Amino acid sequence: MSAFGVAMGGLTKKERDRFANLTVRDGYTVMRREDLRPLMTEEDFHSLRRAWDDLYLDTELADGGKYRYRRYGRLAVEVTEQGVRFAPLPHATFRQDVIPLWQGKDRAFAPISEEVLLSTGMRALVGFDAQLASAVSGRTSWTVGIHLVRVIAPLGAVGKPTPEGRHRDGHLFVGMHLLRRDNCEGGVSTVYPEQREPVSLTLTDPLDSMFVDDNRVMHEVSPTRAVEGDGIRDMLLVDLNAPGAE
Repeated sequence: MSAFGVAMGGLTKKERDRFANLTVRDGYTVMRREDLRPLMTEEDFHSLRRAWDDLYLDTELADGGKYRYRRYGRLAVEVTEQGVRFAPLPHATFRQDVIPLWQGKDRAFAPISEEVLLSTGMRALVGFDAQLASAVSGRTSWTVGIHLVRVIAPLGAVGKPTPEGRHRDGHLFVGMHLLRRDNCEGGVSTVYPEQREPVSLTLTDPLDSMFVDDNRVMHEVSPTRAVEGDGIRDMLLVDLNAPGAE
């Protein structure tokens, strides 16, 4: 890789293996703030979170809503014994033909700057997801899609984290990391494992996260509502794909 940052990871192999084993068993795993807090310093976390204050309106929403803001970027990621390597990839449109609502549409989103893509906090979270995906699958090379998403629920209205409803994303694995949740109620995540009862939970604290094997589970998030002022829910979504199979 011609340009890359290296993340060694702030969790032990034993801790990563625990989440990998849960993913193998259930098709998903949940990490709470205290689990991922060792990945970065408080300064690096707040530096990363500031990127959500510079997003653009998502004009691709099928319902014409103005409740979602986002940016999109891509990385080539290689998991090695020495750490995780990253290289920015050219900006591109985003396509999800597996979801009927978006089928046949090349959606265009504002790019994420290279500075944010290769920031310490971003590399920590994306590197963790890539290591987890590699532990589950044995694959070491990934093309990764990065989505910075803010859903706003004005007072008296709702925000829709998943306007497509229950769905798969069409990737191998997906990491979902909460960066901010202010003045919100709702936003309940439900996972639908194969041949098992649905599991519902709420990501409430910054760095609360989920990781899913996208071929094995479906998921959705209920609408958010403002408690006072604007309700804000900021997410980092990390799509992991085989190179050339986006």
